[in-house]
Amino acid sequence: MSNNTLLKTATKQMISDCKAEAEAAYMNRVGGYAEDFQGQPDRHGNLPRRMFRGAQVEFTAKGVNALLDLVFEKVAQGYKRCSTDTTSYGIDHIVYLIKPEAEIQADLIVVLKEAEDELRARIEKANEAIIADTIAKRKAQVLKEREEAAKAADAALEAELDAEVRAALKGAK
Repeated sequence: MSNNTLLKTATKQMISDCKAEAEAAYMNRVGGYAEDFQGQPDRHGNLPRRMFRGAQVEFTAKGVNALLDLVFEKVAQGYKRCSTDTTSYGIDHIVYLIKPEAEIQADLIVVLKEAEDELRARIEKANEAIIADTIAKRKAQVLKEREEAAKAADAALEAELDAEVRAALKGAK
């Protein structure tokens, strides 16, 4: 069987790129439950919700003094300033801070493992599609060969019978 399609494997470069992409997404994401835009919508068109890990955490405080107290408390716990802007709605203030480094490192272990597992699952799914396609093509080829062989056998049988009948009828004169 000559087939130029080979099964895919996860290379070190693919894994490295996948992990770098996952880490960048983690660092730029607010953690929490949200719609999974890569998920399949239900019959009503609603996207599934899932927990996303993110380095950014959203905090809400009522009033400027409460906001300052919250920020000072979180900075003392190891949180850092985030590039996401603080927003205000009346007396409610929403501030985004980056988790302490120890939490980030613990999360990244899980995030990077999940990213690699997802990459390997995508590769396995692609390989299964390649295998199924190759089997279908090979089956079609074998069936075609069998059909051609059957036609050739039928033609040979017909020719043999034709010669036999002609010889028999010539001899009957």
